[in-house]
Amino acid sequence: MSYVVGTAGHVDHGKSALIKALTGIDTAHLPQEKKRGMTIDLGFAFFKHQDGTPIGVIDVPGHERFLRNMVAGVWSLDMVLFVVAADEGWMQMSTDHLKVIASMGIENVTLVITKSDLVDQDMISIVEEEALEQFLDIAGFIPDSIVVSAHQQKGIDTLRHHICQKLDRYTPSETHPRQQQAHLYIDRVFTVNGMGTTVTGSLCGGEFEVGQKLVLQPSGERVQVKSLQSYHQNIKTAEAVSRVAIALKGVKKKDVQRGFCLTTTPQAGFTTNDMIIRLDSLLFKNKCRNNSEIEVAFGTFNTLAKIFVFKGTNLARLRLNEPACCFWNQRALLIQHGGSQILNCGAIVWCGEVEKQHRTKLYELLTAMPDHPSWEDYVMINMALYGYAKRNEHQLDEFGYKSSGEWLFTEEFYDNTYSQLETIFNQENIDLSANELSGKLQLPVETLSALLALYGSDGKLRQDGDLYSLGNGRSEAQLSPIAKQILSRMSQAGKQGYEAEKEKIPGAQKELRNLVRQGFAVPLEGKIYYEKALYEQLVADVMTGWAVDEKFGISDAKDRTGLSRKYMIPLLNRMESDGWIKRVDNDRQVLKAYAPSPV
Repeated sequence: MSYVVGTAGHVDHGKSALIKALTGIDTAHLPQEKKRGMTIDLGFAFFKHQDGTPIGVIDVPGHERFLRNMVAGVWSLDMVLFVVAADEGWMQMSTDHLKVIASMGIENVTLVITKSDLVDQDMISIVEEEALEQFLDIAGFIPDSIVVSAHQQKGIDTLRHHICQKLDRYTPSETHPRQQQAHLYIDRVFTVNGMGTTVTGSLCGGEFEVGQKLVLQPSGERVQVKSLQSYHQNIKTAEAVSRVAIALKGVKKKDVQRGFCLTTTPQAGFTTNDMIIRLDSLLFKNKCRNNSEIEVAFGTFNTLAKIFVFKGTNLARLRLNEPACCFWNQRALLIQHGGSQILNCGAIVWCGEVEKQHRTKLYELLTAMPDHPSWEDYVMINMALYGYAKRNEHQLDEFGYKSSGEWLFTEEFYDNTYSQLETIFNQENIDLSANELSGKLQLPVETLSALLALYGSDGKLRQDGDLYSLGNGRSEAQLSPIAKQILSRMSQAGKQGYEAEKEKIPGAQKELRNLVRQGFAVPLEGKIYYEKALYEQLVADVMTGWAVDEKFGISDAKDRTGLSRKYMIPLLNRMESDGWIKRVDNDRQVLKAYAPSPV
């Protein structure tokens, strides 16, 4: 398993020097950083675990003006090295950085007292004691502590061993990004000669592979992984959590920026500019004014937003100035607009606009959630609000619900929706697709498709290709007089097939299309039609007894069916389009074995 750790603490307390002592890598990469001796943007390094696994290290800026960069650095961390200089002790930015760490829900922290060579032991003890008191007061826990001197390499080996031991024992919480689906928030974008657009970030939640197609959020653009590099090594597969550089195919550098997120599927996260946050109001004394403009930061993304605090609750609605990709229960920081004062923090508990009739109930459900909610709580809120929810890959208690694939439905929703379907089918008197039904029911296609499959398995709906009808298909009694006349003549034609063009029946073409949609007729080449039952019987005659990959000739099929070549070839071509066989020279190869339907 891979890990990423990072630093935090006041400016000029020795974070970059500590990382260089740990890893041998100078993380300063911007000219102004080298000139000013200050980390401005994120810096990256790594060292090897005792088992040889690389451990990524992120150098986070300490100056208050670069607080957004600090948030971008800590969002994915498995562990934080909180740095306090022995010669200066606890400072204001120490407090602010600890608030950020607490707001991100990170508890795997080690206090590192640096510059120990500049003071005596008494001073070190005083600084350490004050720092531990601050941790208890602000974050609610007391971390391990280690004293080092990067300049003299004192305590560095001990710290390196300590990091490895803590990571070996580390169990991420449910809110940690590695518990989500595979995703990477971009923190750098640049162009590499011969490779094109390249991005870096911390990969969480799963794996990315060379050649894999990903989704670039919030644009939804499809991109492909051209190459992967992690810790200066070209790799085929990148694992979570690790620092990764990805060369992307299918996107220009100008169309990518920090804060964008790469996901494996469009559904992996929520893309929105409207969200509800449950505020940790007890963590900060500063209050967010209603209808004011603030900055919001999560992942490596930050933007301006309008905030609306719901009276009598710790819920706030944010309207972002630009859309972003986020994840349920993801931690977010609220920062004073134009400054660096932390106003509040919280968890993203709802995404997207909420219809007016659902708002009061939603606020009640969100307010009643436990302090440390799980995905099951989100699913249950959706069930209570809409009657359905997607469980994703989580194992949930399904007692009392209907399930179909990744979806759960309440009994009430299941019954009510079926009643609506009965009304629609009886009014339309034709078979309908999932897309057509989605518009009539005002349900997402993905949700409805799962529900339709459930009705099918329960014997309430019949599916023929992409079309659905009630029960086992409509009875002939419901057909129009013209359709009944055509079906009668089709039955009389038998294996000779019904050729519509030979008969002049007004409205015949429209009725033929309906007969095909409703599952009464099957069209062949040459505008020949067979009754559905006859077609199925001919398929059985041709296919019975053949094994997959076996081949048979046209003469074999003619012997089995008694059809002439005029009808045999169109029949075989139709069977090929239905996936039964494929043509190999003059023969037909069996693609799937025929099994008679159970009685």
